[in-house]
This record gives sequence, C-alpha cells and structure tokens, in this order.
Amino acid sequence: PRPPEADLNAADLTQVLKPVEEVKDNSDAGVLKKALAGKKLDNLESLRFCQILLKDGERFINNFDTYSVTFHREERIDGDMKVPQSIDMKVRQSPHFAVYMKWLSGEKGQQVLYSDEYEDRCMVVKFGGFKRLLPGIKLDPKSSLAMAETRYPVTEAGLGGMIRQLLKHRNADVKRNKGAKCVRMADKEFDGKMCHCFMVEYDSPEISKVYRKSLLMIDTECHLPIMVRNYTWSSDSSLQGKELDEVSMIEDYAFTDLRVDSTLVAQDFSRDNPLYRM
Repeated sequence: PRPPEADLNAADLTQVLKPVEEVKDNSDAGVLKKALAGKKLDNLESLRFCQILLKDGERFINNFDTYSVTFHREERIDGDMKVPQSIDMKVRQSPHFAVYMKWLSGEKGQQVLYSDEYEDRCMVVKFGGFKRLLPGIKLDPKSSLAMAETRYPVTEAGLGGMIRQLLKHRNADVKRNKGAKCVRMADKEFDGKMCHCFMVEYDSPEISKVYRKSLLMIDTECHLPIMVRNYTWSSDSSLQGKELDEVSMIEDYAFTDLRVDSTLVAQDFSRDNPLYRM
C-alpha cells in the first residue's frame, strides 16, 4: 500500500532537496582514484598515496632479475658533506642479490662488488686513481671501515633497497597518523620524466630521530623513487628556510638512465671477471 502523502512545508522541502554528500572511500583504490583525479588530499591521504605508489614501484622493479642504472649521491657523514658521486650500477635481484658499482665521478674508477653467492658475504673494493694497481680488498659490508664513506651498506644498494627504506618510514607515518605533515605538491619533471612530488615534515625529533624533512619524486609511469632529498635537525634554532636546509641536508639521491632490458649475465657479478681485475 502507498503511504499517505506528506504535507511538506518549506523547511521540509529544503531538507528533501539537500544534496547527498559524497561517501568518502578510504580504501587504497579510493585514495588512488581521488589523487589521480587531481582532488586535494588531506594529510593521511597524501601519506597513503605515496605509500601506494612505492608499493607499486616495488612490484615493478621486482619483475626484473637484473637491471642497470646510474646512481647519484651526496651524503653528510660525521657532520661533513662528501663529494658528489655518480656511480654506474649493475644489480641482480634473482636468484641471488648482487651488485657491481663503478664510480664515474668522485672516487673515479673505484669499483665495488658484492654477491650473496659468496660464502664469506664480503664486498670487494678495488680502488681507482693512483691506487688502481693495488689488489682489491675484502670488507664486511657493515664494518666500520666499509661504512666510513656511506650511510647505507652495499646490501641495500639499488632501487629495491631505496624503496624498502622509504616504505619503512611511510608505513610508520601512516600507522602513527600524527607528528608528520605530508603535502602532495604539483607534479614536476625530473630527468625527462614526470613525477609525483611529496614533502614530508616531522614535528619533532621525538617523532623522527634522524629526519626533519624529506622531499620525494616518484615517476608517474613506473612509480619508482628517482629523487630523494632528506634533511636532519639542527641545534641552531635561529636558522630558517633555505639557510636551515643548507646546513641540515644529509642525503641527496637520484637514479637516472634505468635499463631494465639489460642482458646482464653471471660474469657481470663475478670476482673473477677479468675486466674488473679484482
């Protein structure tokens, strides 16, 4: 049976004609749809969008057993900025992790080889420059001598290692859901690729012991982090803006010229490769 007709006055009519509010979709698909539609993201949505892209980038790079890339880095170690370096990098992800690096600038000619296949689990370092005639030396990747010139061990080298490090922080930010302000900035081009850009700033060292601010560029096609720049805390409270960033930048990383169709073979990751003269 049909209900009796309601006697609608003006106030009732206003409520009837009130537009239905859009239901917020908090799923990953919902956040992704909102982000790609160009809609403004709140703090948590920005963190989750960054997290989603990194996870997809990890899936992308893990599809390849080997790849080559040029790695650029500038790091602050023990308070001092090291000389900017560009490194030609060959990476094998399966069936065993291995990486070969040759310095194109900085310590030009230096080589580092690491492979899980060797039982000693050591990296071999072959110096460049006037030391190039010396034989290579074996080092524990996490020893104080090996870590004297880098912030991360060779076992974390490559795009896979970079994504793992970034996801560790983004996962913690999302789970905590406080103390970190994330802004999705306008897309920008880097190394000929359009990128999604994010800036994350932490409220205090209690929230993030090492990082005060982080800038991240993720390419829009493969969702790989191709530029990462991190800043730490300063004891000088008078510093602000660019001046603060200049004295507090501790990590500046970039990946260019990614080649996933490379035909790398086992010899490329062997200590016995005659080209390396290890």
